[in-house]
Amino acid sequence: MDFKNLDKYRTGGTGNRMQLSIPVPRTASGRVYRFSPNEEAYPRHFLLGNAERPAVVSDEMKARMKQEPGQPRTVCPYSGLIADDDQFVHPDDRAAAIETVRHAALADVQAQFSKMLEGLGSSSGGMIKITTSSSPPPPKPHFYREDLLRELACDTCGRDYGVFAIALFCPDCGAPNVRLHFLREVSLVDAQVELADGLDPNMRELAYRLLGNAHEDVLTGLEATLKTVYLFGKRQAAPTEPPPKVGNDFQNVERGQRRFAELGIDPYGGLTDDELAVLEVNIQKRHVIGHNLGIVDAKFAERASDARLGETVHLVAEDIREFATLALTVVSALDGWLAGQALPIREREKPEIEEDDTTVTDVERRARELGISPLSYRLGAWLSESSTDGLEHPSQSEEMSAAFAEIPDPDMREAIAELEADGYIKTWRSISREGVPPLIRRQQLFLTFDPLVGEFDPTLDAVELAEVARKEEKGISAQELHAKTGWSLRRFNPALSRMLREIEDRHVSKTGDATYPTRHFFIDAGDRVSLKRFVERHRTRRS
Repeated sequence: MDFKNLDKYRTGGTGNRMQLSIPVPRTASGRVYRFSPNEEAYPRHFLLGNAERPAVVSDEMKARMKQEPGQPRTVCPYSGLIADDDQFVHPDDRAAAIETVRHAALADVQAQFSKMLEGLGSSSGGMIKITTSSSPPPPKPHFYREDLLRELACDTCGRDYGVFAIALFCPDCGAPNVRLHFLREVSLVDAQVELADGLDPNMRELAYRLLGNAHEDVLTGLEATLKTVYLFGKRQAAPTEPPPKVGNDFQNVERGQRRFAELGIDPYGGLTDDELAVLEVNIQKRHVIGHNLGIVDAKFAERASDARLGETVHLVAEDIREFATLALTVVSALDGWLAGQALPIREREKPEIEEDDTTVTDVERRARELGISPLSYRLGAWLSESSTDGLEHPSQSEEMSAAFAEIPDPDMREAIAELEADGYIKTWRSISREGVPPLIRRQQLFLTFDPLVGEFDPTLDAVELAEVARKEEKGISAQELHAKTGWSLRRFNPALSRMLREIEDRHVSKTGDATYPTRHFFIDAGDRVSLKRFVERHRTRRS
């Protein structure tokens, strides 16, 4: 049988066992679809284009690579996984190849039948008349492939590619491309600033809106990059553990530093104290623009010396460019860390507080240390002190309103929003803007406020529990562990909750009895190592 159409794709084999090679559909720019075999490397989909290799590859560039470029292996840009090229074939391309072969085979079969029936329709003078007809084969299938919005070219090996989300690595050589990705954000921000600067003076409102969008894009890009690299680092450190929930921690420098300290690094270490202060002010400015219609509130007025309460926050093109440059410095540090460079945690001197200033109350001093308003501190302290069991239980709105009866509702709602933004509480959203919304205390509330307003520190208590738990060889009952301590329930629960963060989630029972965070848990060798390191990290604080 003659396979005229299939033979176009034939690369070997026999007539009934052909080896076929089907061209992969390409985008208008010549890129091909790729799909990561790592199911956790969301969104998995990316594009691979051609490469314009650099004339010279320095030793420094080679040190950044995971593999020599041009190998028959691909690097997942989202997770760093390296596998053979055929494991990255996109499902749509597999389906397209099957459809292409099916069409070619049907066209060949149809051609053979047409050839076999040739001449049967001619008259033979007999009683039976045979009529034959033929129709053209169905059109050859065509497959459309679309380029992605973010197109990059690796600055180490020259490979062109496209991604949906932040690309950690080049899919060809595997060099970190986080800085390259953020540079694209910086260039787009600069373009927005240029556009705003070029507008007619009569279009001030539009210019302000463009500058506000540019400013927001810097923080959005920085936050997404920090979160992506942090989660990658956590996966590398503990591959079997579920990813931690980070919320909006990377919209705050101090919380971001705490997160990266878990990995033993400080991406902010390359900034001077003054530069770090500028970065913090710009992050806070973003919250004012995005959530307060650009009107300066008390918290921002305290941080920014040139801001006046109730006025519109000032946006200057050069300030936005400076914000983008500082953010790029942080991202560049992480890019280097992904390539193997050390990022030691930098110890900074805390700003001195004038102890002889009798006008500064303890509440104001502690609120300043936490970076929140005095009212937010008072509310956090009350939520900590009024809890009877130290669990993440709801707080009664009526009791809270009575305790703060002298505070107007708008101020209370702002204080609640600030505590929620910093991860101390969680609220239920309500359409109504009246009254105080219901809220739930979160573990971070007790970890932060208990040492300030109570007699105990949950983190240090958790160290004591860890030393007991890691010696156990069987399942551990929360009730029995509680009995061994002799502590009150209010003291025990925050400490247990903190210690459980060091244990793999699937080892902790999800059943509860409203008395303890969990009824029981067990630990394996990996958990014991985690608990041991937890104890070592906080041993100096205990002493």
